[in-house]
Amino acid sequence: MTKYILLAFIVLAPSLRARTTNELLNDLKIKMQRVKSYTSELTIKVDVPFMKVPVSKATLTHVAPDKTTIDAPGFAMIPKQGPDMSALKLLNSDYAAVDMGTEEWQGVRMRKIKVLPADESSDIVVATLWIDTTMMVARKVMSTTKKAGTITAELVYENATARSYGLPSYTKLIMEIGSFEIPKSMSGDFNESSSDIKTAKNTPQKAMVEIWYAKYRIVGN
Repeated sequence: MTKYILLAFIVLAPSLRARTTNELLNDLKIKMQRVKSYTSELTIKVDVPFMKVPVSKATLTHVAPDKTTIDAPGFAMIPKQGPDMSALKLLNSDYAAVDMGTEEWQGVRMRKIKVLPADESSDIVVATLWIDTTMMVARKVMSTTKKAGTITAELVYENATARSYGLPSYTKLIMEIGSFEIPKSMSGDFNESSSDIKTAKNTPQKAMVEIWYAKYRIVGN
């Protein structure tokens, strides 16, 4: 009997061992590398102080490894790194990973890993990933960038087919947009007085972009 218990322990031990940070990140990368290309129809809602931005429709096309285009007729305020802001883009280059332990987020216990790109020319200075190890997806990514400040992405994976490739059904991006110039064509979109417009132009503002993905067409391995 002891012999069989020992044999069972030897067989099960690898599955019981917690995966290292590098193993988790590699598993995540392999999952997303299965995608050769995909297109998705987007519904985009932008919430920016002092502005009225209508809900927009767009089509996103991605071709591996890193070519992403967004076809958005008319005005759509979409951060270029937004829909394409994936863990894969970060993990495809050399990096150092730091295990931050586990943390509960939205009722799920997740592995928290800090990633520091080795390439000094990378726009991302540091990123923190909250990884759902059951679904093996990044449910939250907080990136500090050189050009756009800190961007937080919260991701939902309700589409089972898309989830099997690490692709979300919904993304919420929270960012600081800083000071910006107001295009003349948008002058009628502001809510308040000229003093509010001046404030919007000269003070950093928090913006939120919500993106819903539909009608995925995925070509994968």
